[in-house]
Amino acid sequence: MPSTKREPSPSSDDDEQGTKKRRFHSWEPHSAQDLIKVFILQTKLLPQAISDLYTLLETLNDNLDSCLYPKLELCTELPDADVIITAIRMRKRLERHIEWRLAREKAIVTPDWLRVSVKEGHPVDFKRFAAIKELRHTEAEAERDDPDATGPKPDFHPRSDLAITSDRVMANYASRYACTRASPLICPNQSLVTELAILQRHRELEGKDINALSYGRAIAVLKAFPRVITSEVQVKKLPHLGDKIQSKIREFIHKGSIQECRMITASDRYQALSAFTTIHGIGPTTARKLYEIGLRSLEDMERYYDVPAGIDSSQLASLEETVYTPNGKPVRRKSQMPELSVKVALALRKDLATTIPREEVEEMHETVMKQLNELQPGCVSTVVGGYRRGKPQSNDVDIVISHSDLHHGGNIIKGLGKKLTARLVERGLVTHVMHISGFHKPDALRQTHWDSLEKALTVFILPDDGKHKRIYRRLDLIFASPDAYWTAVIGWSGSKMFERDLRLWAKEEKGLKFDSTGLTRRHDSKVYTPKSEKEVFEILGLDWIDPTMRNADV
Repeated sequence: MPSTKREPSPSSDDDEQGTKKRRFHSWEPHSAQDLIKVFILQTKLLPQAISDLYTLLETLNDNLDSCLYPKLELCTELPDADVIITAIRMRKRLERHIEWRLAREKAIVTPDWLRVSVKEGHPVDFKRFAAIKELRHTEAEAERDDPDATGPKPDFHPRSDLAITSDRVMANYASRYACTRASPLICPNQSLVTELAILQRHRELEGKDINALSYGRAIAVLKAFPRVITSEVQVKKLPHLGDKIQSKIREFIHKGSIQECRMITASDRYQALSAFTTIHGIGPTTARKLYEIGLRSLEDMERYYDVPAGIDSSQLASLEETVYTPNGKPVRRKSQMPELSVKVALALRKDLATTIPREEVEEMHETVMKQLNELQPGCVSTVVGGYRRGKPQSNDVDIVISHSDLHHGGNIIKGLGKKLTARLVERGLVTHVMHISGFHKPDALRQTHWDSLEKALTVFILPDDGKHKRIYRRLDLIFASPDAYWTAVIGWSGSKMFERDLRLWAKEEKGLKFDSTGLTRRHDSKVYTPKSEKEVFEILGLDWIDPTMRNADV
């Protein structure tokens, strides 16, 4: 139903063209012909909460008296929305997603607005559900409290691009490449891709990598599909969906589940291999060997690796091994950085399996950068990985670090990984190191995608503040020279399938080599030095895709 043009409210500000834009802070009566366009900002919302909001939106529309109240329409572009539903409660965080000038023209509400609207049977007043404190005031109060609210923001270097993914990308869901499609964190077909992910993981655990990749590509395509799939005809012409995968989709459409998934998840072998591979140092190949010699559980692994039963992170000291020479003298470690052995990983498994909320990710980032600034002032950083793609909970924390000096930063950053890691170990913030490397020449033959950047993969714990129980976390630090900073940020932001197709696109469509280390032309090795994340996309001839739309995995 088309939306009718609304009259501007008296308190509207002039936009750039001098036209008036209405404020959408509070409820105003709408005609029956109106639509309220709703955008669900997924950041900080759990997957189940996002799914529930989609359902509530449909429920409200189904029960509305269309003669009295406007319908709600889900929109995919944030600027087009009248109402933005979000769990964000701070202006600073909201501005990562939408300019404050534009936010003041919208109704920015908490999820409770939709829940109460469903309960009441119609859209209720926005004002009492305002998510951001500054938007609870009247316009005059807001301008009095923050007269510079719409003024320009300082431009710090480096600054990530905050442009919104275009309609053209949103409509490009049938593209062959994941790096040209928009893939939200939670998609309309999330239940289906979750089922297919079980099949993908099963193939990975059994060493069937080609089959696993096929399922991964299918999942990436379905993550970008904008509507709930109710017929196999809808997906007939989509790429990467072979006959076997199409049959699984058909089964899911008719039965709501896939029988093979139920058989896999119920099998002792799948459960054992899945459990074994949660331990650092145990990949699918080792997991299969452990299963073949009779191990079936993590308790069996404890006995196999001589770890005391039921040990946890509070008993790590008992696992520290001292090696002695034949004459009884202790052997000194070559490195003072304790390595993460399988024994220690078993003791830490509960801590490392606990997901990390966004607030703790930010606290870890702040703590690391405080130590780094004391060691080497002038460094800059970006938290990447799932956090940057909008996940409310992360499995680990990845931070890309560089220096703001464009001319000398490359030399400054060399060796900084080992220095910073040693400092964090000395202060008790890093307890174990899984891998640490310096800069080295990239693999010229590209036989592996493990980039040549300096990295420190560690186990980290925040200092005790007397308020929270601190637990051990995975922390990866990646160091890039200033000219490779933005390729490193993109390369480590993910998702895996997005990155895989980004490399494939660069090679097949543009004759370029792309990885976290940099961007070069294949035929003459010309090096490109992008000045921003968006410029990387421009060099590759790609439309911009916001990090929160790069979730081309389950």
